[in-house]
Amino acid sequence: MAIEISWHSTQGTRTRANQDYCGVGVRPDAVLCVVLDGSTTGSQSGKLVRLIAGDLTDWFTLAKASISADDVVSQLREIHNIRSRELPLASASYLVILIRRDNPFIILHAGDCLIGNHDDTAPVEWLVTPHTLANAIDDVSINEIAPSPLRNKLTRSFRAKEFMIPETTTIPDNGEAVFVVATDGFWAELTSDQQHRFLDGKVAQTKDNIDDCSVLRIRIHGSTAETDVSATLDQNLYVVESS
Repeated sequence: MAIEISWHSTQGTRTRANQDYCGVGVRPDAVLCVVLDGSTTGSQSGKLVRLIAGDLTDWFTLAKASISADDVVSQLREIHNIRSRELPLASASYLVILIRRDNPFIILHAGDCLIGNHDDTAPVEWLVTPHTLANAIDDVSINEIAPSPLRNKLTRSFRAKEFMIPETTTIPDNGEAVFVVATDGFWAELTSDQQHRFLDGKVAQTKDNIDDCSVLRIRIHGSTAETDVSATLDQNLYVVESS
């Protein structure tokens, strides 16, 4: 399974530092990616996302057995037990994708990080919906959620008060695919054309009051003898491979 990964991230104007972060763990049999978006109102959220990314990807690459969705949830719960005591004022949205050869891909998310199918000539087809007050009651499209002031009120996230079980989704392994995993600065604040430009490495934001904007593109080339990952390095990215 050959995989190309590129991560693009730019800081907005609402925080002193970029509070988006990405972790990638690589094993011969699978790849785990996690994209996180630290809360702009939490003074410790930037540190929290870095710790979660490191904790989760280190655990994944050191594990010897195959990993299931329940295993990821259990590890997130354990990380929460430790980090919530250390950083009680922090919170974050996150999305985890576990890519396994010849098995459905597993998506776990809490908050407003999203995953979608990517095509260079069409808008992103988002495969999950965010956990916000804007769509807490009704089934609302992403285009309707994006401009709503209620989308900044999350109904599920990684927060110190309690561990909230992430939503789990599976995607069939079709051999060839391109996914994007994005924070809300990408899917909610950029037009489709700006999103394509951002994926090409061009900064697309033009407003004064902007959020951190980040996107991970995952291009899967099908089955090969071994998992091979190439990454375009950028800020706020942690990559670890099993030895």
